[in-house]
Amino acid sequence: MTSDRSDPDRPDDDGATRPGETDGGRTTQASGTPMAVDLASDPATRRAMAMFVAAPTVWFVHFMFVYLVAEAGCTGSGTGLSLFDPPVPVVLTLAATVVAALGCLAVARWQYRQWRGGRRVDELEQPGPPPGGTDLDGDERPLAFVGVLLGLLSFVSVLFVGLPVLWFTGC
Repeated sequence: MTSDRSDPDRPDDDGATRPGETDGGRTTQASGTPMAVDLASDPATRRAMAMFVAAPTVWFVHFMFVYLVAEAGCTGSGTGLSLFDPPVPVVLTLAATVVAALGCLAVARWQYRQWRGGRRVDELEQPGPPPGGTDLDGDERPLAFVGVLLGLLSFVSVLFVGLPVLWFTGC
């Protein structure tokens, strides 16, 4: 049986595509996975991806909360906005900053443990997987390291958003 090569998305009879041809989305790269990656069936991957975006999400929620509280405090002439008269915006901003900063540090710590394979510092000299077998593959370590950096960057961003309320007051 001959294959119709006029359709570049149609594979040969053996299921392989020729170099330079597309494969209809079955692989992620030329040497990628042989099928699409289903995150729904792999809880560990889902958890890792959720933790990867957790710190930026904490920063975003903190930013929006602080912005809306400051806006309500500065334009508090509407119904119910008198609740946001000073010093309420300052107190809410500082409380949200503490909670968000602790959240970002917790995510960074979790990612750090993933990057180091769940080992304590004194166990890093010992070869082999850590006790409990939570060692990451070599390809996942850079992603965990980026997660650490992203958590720390989000922590600093939360501080830059929340702490100026200590020095700059008023609208």
